[in-house]
Amino acid sequence: MNDFTQQLISELAGMLPFRFLTSGKNVPVLLPFYHLVSDQNLPWRSNYDYPTVKQFEDDLDFLLLNFNPIELADLLNGNDLSKCFHLSFDDGLKECAETIAPILKRKGVPATFFINPSFVDNRDLFHRYKASEIVALLSDKNINIKLQRTYGDLASLDEMAEEIGLNWETWLQERKPYMSFDQVKSLQADGFTIGSHTMDHPEFELLDEETQLEEIRESMKWINDRLQPKIKAFAFPFTDFGVSETVFDACHKENIFELSFGTAGLKKERLPRHFQRFAMEDRMQLSTKTRLKEAFLAYRLKQLIGKHYARR
Repeated sequence: MNDFTQQLISELAGMLPFRFLTSGKNVPVLLPFYHLVSDQNLPWRSNYDYPTVKQFEDDLDFLLLNFNPIELADLLNGNDLSKCFHLSFDDGLKECAETIAPILKRKGVPATFFINPSFVDNRDLFHRYKASEIVALLSDKNINIKLQRTYGDLASLDEMAEEIGLNWETWLQERKPYMSFDQVKSLQADGFTIGSHTMDHPEFELLDEETQLEEIRESMKWINDRLQPKIKAFAFPFTDFGVSETVFDACHKENIFELSFGTAGLKKERLPRHFQRFAMEDRMQLSTKTRLKEAFLAYRLKQLIGKHYARR
């Protein structure tokens, strides 16, 4: 979206009532997602923003005032989803158990946590977090660099870490950025849903179809074998853009998951039991109301010209 279009949407959204923009059965269900909530500055998380506890609670209060919280089962059962929302959280960071879950329990909000099995118990670290930590350490030494930080650069990132004396195993045991398996089980025992987010969070556009399927199969098997979830749910890492219908068809044929999710924002879907989520960590300088008003207005405008469906 260019600056002019964004400015126009911002001005129009300010003139329209929130209820008008969000009402009606033709509006997609709101599926907000986050990664982290923290009042701390975490350099290894410099690749995207995250809300403070107050910002997160403000988001929740606004959502609860204007929408009805639903369980993941409501998405699967095809119930009336108008004026509803379901929260989810990606990557399985420890704040999910230590900060986020207590707030959700206090406010009575159901949610799904999508985890990467390779990171549970702090056995490995997401490649983009590795790049961010390397850049932060070098910046402390007045060395400013930019790193390639895709899944394909993982080996070179590990080599660079070794060259500067950064041992990931030690770092992980000291920082413990991820949840332990016991914490994951505790979330499930508290009524939250646990889903898969692939084994180790690759960019799917860098993988061929069979490798994509192996990531999905292996991670879902890990979830199913260890947690036996009532609903098998999968969230694509980064985006589902570029994932072919062949991959989706194989997943459905093999019954790998029952529900799946992308990150295209407020969009309708043509694929069965596949939904698009809305990133709540974008444009956090704006109020919750403003971000959502603009998102719903953008959807309404795209609907007028037939561009309200997700593309891949």
